[in-house]
Amino acid sequence: MSYDCAVVGAGAAGITTSRSLAEAGVDHVVLERGVIGNTWSTQRWDSFRLNTPGSMNAVLGDVGPLEYSTRDETVAILAQRAERLPVRTGTTVTAARRVGDVLRLTTPEEELETRTLVVASGPKNVALLPTMAANLAPHICAVMADQYRSPAALPDGAVLVVGGGQSGAQIAEDLVLSGREVWWSTSRIGRYRARYRGRPLLDWHVAAGWWATPPDALPDPAAMRMATPLIASNGRGLGIPKLGRMGVNLLGRLAEVDGTRLGFVGDVADFVAFGDKVSAELERIADDYIAAAGIDAPGAEPDDGRGPVDAPARPTLDLDREGITTVVWCTGFGGDYRWLPEVETDAYGVPVLDPSGAAAGDPAIRFVGVPWQSTRASAILHGMPLDVRRAVDGVTARLAGYN
Repeated sequence: MSYDCAVVGAGAAGITTSRSLAEAGVDHVVLERGVIGNTWSTQRWDSFRLNTPGSMNAVLGDVGPLEYSTRDETVAILAQRAERLPVRTGTTVTAARRVGDVLRLTTPEEELETRTLVVASGPKNVALLPTMAANLAPHICAVMADQYRSPAALPDGAVLVVGGGQSGAQIAEDLVLSGREVWWSTSRIGRYRARYRGRPLLDWHVAAGWWATPPDALPDPAAMRMATPLIASNGRGLGIPKLGRMGVNLLGRLAEVDGTRLGFVGDVADFVAFGDKVSAELERIADDYIAAAGIDAPGAEPDDGRGPVDAPARPTLDLDREGITTVVWCTGFGGDYRWLPEVETDAYGVPVLDPSGAAAGDPAIRFVGVPWQSTRASAILHGMPLDVRRAVDGVTARLAGYN
């Protein structure tokens, strides 16, 4: 089979791209390794909700501005939006190579040819595991973040969550709310207040243009590698102090694993101070916008997420002694681009793109959802419409060159 365009991935990015291609009259196919919304469906826990409000999720269609869709609602929305689109589920693309003027895609069933390709498979659908995890005692149950579903699905006993990012914080919260004893190995990460001066802080930042910041406007390019500040799902704040006050035992960053004996480094108090500093900076962005726009906004609400928090230093931990039977590894996600051997990636495994959003050296290959490909919002639902438009414009321009 031959197409003018093939889209790989039928998540939010792929479905939005397909809808735009259909509107542009482009003959195309969407190839999905699993089901529609596969990452949402198979790699999110039962209580999962989006941590951005509906006002930032236009790609999901008619969602209320203050709604935070659940995992199952998100999958259902994507399936509905995919109706009558040329989506082929259960079709894994294992390789892509250039053959003259076309790209040849290999699947387990057949080979397809396409003049253009949009990669919408996502930058965070492969759970990463540190090498030290192999040293964990075999009688300890080890679960990766994409495998975690609910506290009830884990063995009885206390749980250690390793990883200070969004998944680690939210899974630690899910566990402690269920009544489990929870230990959390965290890190130096920012904190994002849910509401500020009468509305979601995220909305203030959208209005201020902060999410629309392009990479070349950053004073320090290293900011593109900083972890996203912690924020809970469903419009709630979350951070190290809140979890500590909920009863989570706070630990430094995991540095060593030797059977059941684990070693940690870093000062939790320093992590908390850093989170509060980032939170204040994020509030200042809103304050500056409100002042510049002359908006009569209410004053700041009390911040119940600030430190300090009681966190005794624990450089070592014996899992058996503390009754810890499970370790949940929330140590990051990456994208799987191994099937694109001819596409250059950087030291972090992220595709290198030209200023138009095409793969460096091959304008027929476009991407949607790559972090910072056009703005700060590129890797979240809010940023997808812009990058989809750029990708489809690139596809149609490329196809016009064949005529």
